[in-house]
Parts: sequence; C-alpha cells; structure tokens
Amino acid sequence: MRRALTLSAVVLLLAGCTTQAPAPRPSPVAATSKPSPTPAPPALTIDEAAEAADVFLGADDVIRSMGDGRMALERARDGQDPLALAEYRSSENRPIRFSWGPRKLIVPRLPKGVTPWFAAVAERRHGKERQTSIMTFMKEGQFWQRGFTTLLNGDAVLPEVETDAEGYATLLDARDQSIAISPNLLGPLHATVAEEGPKGFTSGLIEAGPLTNGFFDDIALQKKIYEKAGYDYISIFAAAASYPVQAVRTADGGGLLFYTLTRTTQWIPVLPNALGGHLPIPADAKWDLTTTEILKDRRIQETQQFLALVPPRTSEARAEIIAYDGRITQASATE
Repeated sequence: MRRALTLSAVVLLLAGCTTQAPAPRPSPVAATSKPSPTPAPPALTIDEAAEAADVFLGADDVIRSMGDGRMALERARDGQDPLALAEYRSSENRPIRFSWGPRKLIVPRLPKGVTPWFAAVAERRHGKERQTSIMTFMKEGQFWQRGFTTLLNGDAVLPEVETDAEGYATLLDARDQSIAISPNLLGPLHATVAEEGPKGFTSGLIEAGPLTNGFFDDIALQKKIYEKAGYDYISIFAAAASYPVQAVRTADGGGLLFYTLTRTTQWIPVLPNALGGHLPIPADAKWDLTTTEILKDRRIQETQQFLALVPPRTSEARAEIIAYDGRITQASATE
C-alpha cells in the first residue's frame, strides 16, 4: 500500500461530437504558423533575487559589526524573528560575523500577486569553520526580509532542482499531492516521529537519523535522568503553523521543503525532595532568565528550521531531513 499521504482525485471527462460536412483541411504551413504563447513575466526575476541576496548579506555583516539588534529584527521575519532576537540578546549584541561564498539561487516562477520569495545557498564562513547555509527571503513592500536559515548536514547533498528553460524553479503548493508527503503535512509528521520514535505510526515515512529518531532517543534518556532527581521531563515538538512552508520541485519529481518546528521542554518537580536550585540551566537559555536558582520548574522553547527532501509519489523511498539549524528562543523558571 502506498505510503504517500495524498487525497485521491476523481476526474470526469465529458466529450461530445457532432456530424457536419467535411471542412477544408488547413495547409501544413497554416497549421504551424500560429505563435507559441508567451509565458507571463515572473513576479521576481533571477537578477532581482541575486541583487537582493548580495545587498542583504552585505548589510547583515555591517549590522553585526555595529551590534544593532533593532535593525537586525527589522530585517527578520517568521522563524528568523525569534532566532535573531535570541542571537543578539544571548551575545549581548555581539553576534558572530560571517563571510559568504558565491551564491546559488533557487528562484521559483511566481505568478503576479504572490509575495515574492527565493532561496539562496552559500558557504558560510567563520574562522576555519565552513558550513553550507540555505536561506529564504521574502519581500514585504519595498524591503527584503530573511525568514529561514538552516545548515546542510555534513554528509548531505543538495538535490538538483527542476527548472524551466529560463532557469526558474517549479513552485510546489503547500497541498501538492504529486510528492509522497504534501508540504503542509511534513512538519506535523516530523514532530510525531521526534516524539514517538521508531514505534510511531509515521516512522516509516521519514528516514531515521539524529534529527528524527535521535530526538526521541534523547528524550527517553533525559526522562530517566530527571526521574531520579524527582522531575517529570516533557519535550513536545510542533509544526510552527504561523510560519510559511515553502517548496520547489526537484529534478527527479520530488520536493525540496523549507519548514519550521518548535520544541517546548519542561522540567516539573513531582517529589518533595526534587533537586530544585541544583537543577542545571542550559547555557543557551541563561540570557532569558532572571534567576539562577530553580525551586519549582523550568520551561524552554527552541525554534528549529529544517530542509527536507521528499520523494515523488511513485517512489518507495522515505523523506529525508538534510539540513537543520536552531536555538533556544525563550526560557522561564519558577523559584
């Protein structure tokens, strides 16, 4: 039975015929002289996207050098909004500065009226560290904002994207049913695998790895550790429904999907002798806490951004998570 989570479609074809006197047959020249329809101009050109990426990343370095968190937030949207806030606040407005390699663009052919967006792939450099970063940008009014940034897994390879004769990528709708998992369903399925692991009903749809079953294994381990200290450990993943899911078709008929999850983790004391103030606070969460002693419970939230490769509907392969980046974006504790 196919694993593809798509809805069956029924197409009704109506045809009619009439009897009439034979009409003169057009000459071969007349039949081939009709010009091909000219495709509508895209809402965003490849040249415009290239310029936008260059300007944005150049300005990003200047903003980082100034430590201007306010300006950084003005240029962030969707999942990048809480991530940018956390990055600047946790570093006391001294975020890491990056340099960038040449950009490879993924520019979908967008109809007029659609909010312009595109993706850029570039090597992100910091000292000797080299990582492949995948970002998406959207334009509201006259300004471009970055809504998504993730980092390619060390052993992963970006697939070839399907493009037309002019180099524009094929856009996939959020509910596209030509791939094994529709874009709007992948986030919730990924969250389920992270919580339920290999025994979950969706485990057969997504390839096992550190970003799927690995999350489940870590949760199980933390539960055992904190149970001995008198705490319930609860960690819940969810698709970030208020952020867009974006997707383009790959050359093999599958999909390349950009999406965001949130992870909310709580430590709740259940025994009178719970460790309380000795409960360690994650280093990445200290920037958002006003206390160093936790006597009751703590709660942290992470914003995580993923890139996934989903096979065509006709394939028996599983979806694969090929890129990830994220951090703690909110923390609270009760004394």
